[in-house]
Amino acid sequence: MATDLNTEGYTNPLDNPAAANAQISALLSEATQGEVAKPSISHPAGGNFSLPGGYVRGGDYASVRYDAEVRELTGADEEALTKARSGGIGKFLATLLQAGTVGVAGLLASPSVLSELLLGDRDMLLLEIRRATYGDEIVWDQYSCPWCAEEFRLTVTLDEIPIRRLDDPSKRTFEVPLRKGRTAFVRLPVGADQEALLAIMDRASDSEQNTILLSRCIISVVEADGSEQAVSGNPDFARSLGIMDRQSILDAIEKNQPGPQYNGVKFTHDSCGKEVPLFIRVGDLFQGL
Repeated sequence: MATDLNTEGYTNPLDNPAAANAQISALLSEATQGEVAKPSISHPAGGNFSLPGGYVRGGDYASVRYDAEVRELTGADEEALTKARSGGIGKFLATLLQAGTVGVAGLLASPSVLSELLLGDRDMLLLEIRRATYGDEIVWDQYSCPWCAEEFRLTVTLDEIPIRRLDDPSKRTFEVPLRKGRTAFVRLPVGADQEALLAIMDRASDSEQNTILLSRCIISVVEADGSEQAVSGNPDFARSLGIMDRQSILDAIEKNQPGPQYNGVKFTHDSCGKEVPLFIRVGDLFQGL
């Protein structure tokens, strides 16, 4: 019976088993090397940094920790954030922080941990999530100068945003002098306070939001005669305060809050020579989301 098989170099396993096995191994190796390598999925980029305020567990200021880690937002995060927009700015912000924050002070970034952070620390998380996702530059293709109305392309780096740090972790509570010899003991607002405000933002005026914030952050008030009244969680007391006293407390909260100073960026417009203040918002950090 005739055959067209090419038997050149063929080794019969019955005659020489060792040589035959060696030939088979060589053929398998060549086949493996010829396969197309499967693509590898890399983990999202991120980074570690120091919080400007620090995480305090159980009121123990001696054990304050400043370490935090964020990561790059992914396509799955983008889908979740698109859906979260329909729930309002509060839902969007909570989803953004939860998605991009890996851990805080050695703890996983759970909603409860994020709600305990000072507002300045939450702002710092947003800044670093933005850096990990989009890089160091914020670009406005058509920025209009408020002085001369000229439109131009403006680029600002994240490092140009001033960072205020809380040198003493116990300074998250402080005194504010009021009129008529009174003094208010006030604490800095945290994530839970911000969440409460964002939940009513679409149906409450600015003054009503201020009342809620003051009622949550004013711990007590000492009268001119030295008597002290606990007022935490009392919106009626916040409403009873004089307008100047309310503003004094709000100004003190803003002054003492650590974190990125998004309203602290200024630049000189070459065309008109005027100094221009730049107010950066979350929407500017995450353009397109």
